[in-house]
Amino acid sequence: MPVNLHPRHVKIVGVPMDLGQQRRGVDMGPSAVRYAGLYDRLVRLGHD
Repeated sequence: MPVNLHPRHVKIVGVPMDLGQQRRGVDMGPSAVRYAGLYDRLVRLGHD
């Protein structure tokens, strides 16, 4: 995996929210991000 030579400061906010949404399951987004390991992948790419 290539490393980013110009890292960016990235913040991931894991707040489940489904207010006003008609679709079921949209509040599961934060847990899906954690399950997919997005944070670790961003760190490996050189982001902090």
